[in-house]
Amino acid sequence: MRLTQSLLALTLAVATTTIASAAECKETTYGKCFTVHGRYNIYADGDAIWIVGTHRRLEAVDDNLDTILEKAGWQEHSIFGNFVVCPKSQYQSHHRQNVCIQSYKNIRLCKWN
Repeated sequence: MRLTQSLLALTLAVATTTIASAAECKETTYGKCFTVHGRYNIYADGDAIWIVGTHRRLEAVDDNLDTILEKAGWQEHSIFGNFVVCPKSQYQSHHRQNVCIQSYKNIRLCKWN
């Protein structure tokens, strides 16, 4: 219970700092920003958002989300939520697309079973 309360407080603090980095994440020549429902994880080969219901992963790094996962134990936890992402590279089938995270909401920390 104590870990959950600490993470909730951290999540609320993170939500306010996300606004500052959103100014740097904008629409590019690679496409418009779009919203996905996904799972943010720290993987061995980099941070990524897996888009729920697909086989697609977007390469994305967010220091605030990393902090939440590191405090909870990134090997055992994921963050699900709605992410607004903007492409930083051209989309290629069967490849991760590099994106920046403009904002997120409805994030939920989940422990792997």
